[in-house]
Amino acid sequence: MTAVDLQGAAHEAAALLARIDAWLAADLRSGPGDGGTSSASTLDLEGALHSQAWSNLTPEADAQLDRLRKKIEVARKLCRYYVSDLSRAAEPTPLAAAAVRRLCVLLLKAALVRDDARYLNSALKLLDGVLGRDDCSFPDELRQLARSTLDALVPPAPPST
Repeated sequence: MTAVDLQGAAHEAAALLARIDAWLAADLRSGPGDGGTSSASTLDLEGALHSQAWSNLTPEADAQLDRLRKKIEVARKLCRYYVSDLSRAAEPTPLAAAAVRRLCVLLLKAALVRDDARYLNSALKLLDGVLGRDDCSFPDELRQLARSTLDALVPPAPPST
């Protein structure tokens, strides 16, 4: 890659990150307003996903996002309430479909910001229906964000000559 190619790729990644942040900001306005009813022992994941800390991928939110990534990959189930360390569900209530979509976008953002395909893989699994839920549909806009994130992390191979 030339310096011009690298500069173009960096510009495209910044534009994609801006699109992801715009989606999260619009969704934040429509989500739970209080950031959840978490206590010291229980985490309301739906509320936490709508918090500014998660949108900004703070270190604490980033660690929890990594644990959720593993729940997607292994357990293939997401609940609304977890014990505070996310080691197990506190209640079997499924995570709302809108919160699953928001989690998917947060995973895309983490993949882009951390340059870590593991987050992208988890987001793609959500898009592919790994949770086995009929109520989790994803709009085309979100699927396009995933395609763009994939292209940013794994650029297409140049045509062979």
